[in-house]
Amino acid sequence: MAKMYGKGKTAIESEEQQKRRWQIELEFVQCLSNPNYLNFLAQRGFFKDQSFINYLKYLQYWKEPDYAKYLMYPMCLYFLDLLQYEHFRREIVNSQCCKFIDDQAILQWQHYTRKRIKLIENVTAAQQQQQLQQQQQQANGVEAATGGEAAAATPNVNGAAATADCQQTVPALQPVQVQTGNPQQQQQQINGLATGANIKLELN
Repeated sequence: MAKMYGKGKTAIESEEQQKRRWQIELEFVQCLSNPNYLNFLAQRGFFKDQSFINYLKYLQYWKEPDYAKYLMYPMCLYFLDLLQYEHFRREIVNSQCCKFIDDQAILQWQHYTRKRIKLIENVTAAQQQQQLQQQQQQANGVEAATGGEAAAATPNVNGAAATADCQQTVPALQPVQVQTGNPQQQQQQINGLATGANIKLELN
């Protein structure tokens, strides 16, 4: 590894050499997820070598999705970012600092599954609640449309019923037949019809 980071980028590599380099860099990047390994490198002065620091900057291409999908320990990318800072490279040489980071990493790994399940459950519950709200809104819209149609149809029914009642209550007008003849008799007939009509109106 110490020989690899000092190699110039302009060197021409064969396909087999590129594959070999890719495998070595993959393995090395994943080793960065171990704080004890970082402490080992710091105690041996690797983090004071400018060539090695440049190599760590070069390895940041593993953060791209096309390369990160091959990593089994994605926490190595977090430590790779920290190694870009001089303050972290200087502090990781301290064994107590290394132990604290190691303990925090172990706690994260121990509770990762539980935290992951809780996040998934929260997302699922939120999606279900959103679906219920959408279904309720759709149901309210259908009820409102149905109620409007029923309200629009009600006056027609009531109007038809009222027309039928009027037809039953109001008798059909019959033509008045007045016989021709004596004018006095015609006047008496007209008076008699008028009197009968008055009586019917008063009875009604």
